[in-house]
Amino acid sequence: MFTMNRHEKMLAISLGALIVLCSSMYSQAHAQSIIKKFSVNDPAGLVLDTKGNLYVVESGKNRILQFNSNGTLIRTWGSSGSGPGQFNNPIGITLDYTRGYVYVTDTGNDRVQKFSSDGKFITKWGSSGSGPGQFQTPIGIDEDESKQNVYVTDVGNNRVARFSSNGLFVGQWGGLGSGQGQFANPGRVAVDPAGNLFVADFGNNRIQKFDENGKLIKTWGSLGSGNGQFYNPTGMTVTFPQGNVYVADTGNSRIQEFTNDGKFINKWSIDTPTGSNDNIDIDVDFKGTIYLTDRAADQVLVISP
Repeated sequence: MFTMNRHEKMLAISLGALIVLCSSMYSQAHAQSIIKKFSVNDPAGLVLDTKGNLYVVESGKNRILQFNSNGTLIRTWGSSGSGPGQFNNPIGITLDYTRGYVYVTDTGNDRVQKFSSDGKFITKWGSSGSGPGQFQTPIGIDEDESKQNVYVTDVGNNRVARFSSNGLFVGQWGGLGSGQGQFANPGRVAVDPAGNLFVADFGNNRIQKFDENGKLIKTWGSLGSGNGQFYNPTGMTVTFPQGNVYVADTGNSRIQEFTNDGKFINKWSIDTPTGSNDNIDIDVDFKGTIYLTDRAADQVLVISP
């Protein structure tokens, strides 16, 4: 994410024939709308690459879906199981935008898998447990491209683990609690242009910001519905090169946008056809268009910039 500016390089994304219009509205600071949507069986993580391709974790079918910038499904890979390239309830996904690698948290198998951009299996790491390099329900994942650090939220152990791009364990931090640097079911992670790491501290209703070694830099948020407050924050992404932080504030049915140091900028309420939402992941393209998974409705939403 640092060698190249992924959002400056992204092409304008149009999901075209695959996606149909939806009249549900986003409102508050700006009048925004869910302009497109498409169905995915229990969607979890998603991520956009620099060419406008969209990768979606279809957790319900234990596979990865890849769409091109025109919205055509061009590739799927994965199946149910524990072998290389197989999955058991995968959730998180991220990319190495320069080298084309795809990393997936294979949550039910307590491991991370690494693939080429066309879905060829490269390697895997992790096992069930609480020791170094082990996991109990890994969910969030992101990479610092300049140093090729891969960060994973280990939810059951309430910690963040750091690895090399090939899975070598480097270090970890955290622990159950509400103190500084502690977590209560940490969810998504996102790396900013400077290599700092943001963690959605789901159970503590806050965001925590760390340097690459786990030194706490900043926290913000508390339980509530006011600006800068949260009710179960889940999905999160950081825009490039600005470094703004977008958070899916699921319990409040909205998205909030912050500066890199946690100052509130904007918010958008979410009104889905089902009346409920479970926004597991979020990404934003170079125009500000928001892509959001909604597990409650089995769909991916595209929100106008």
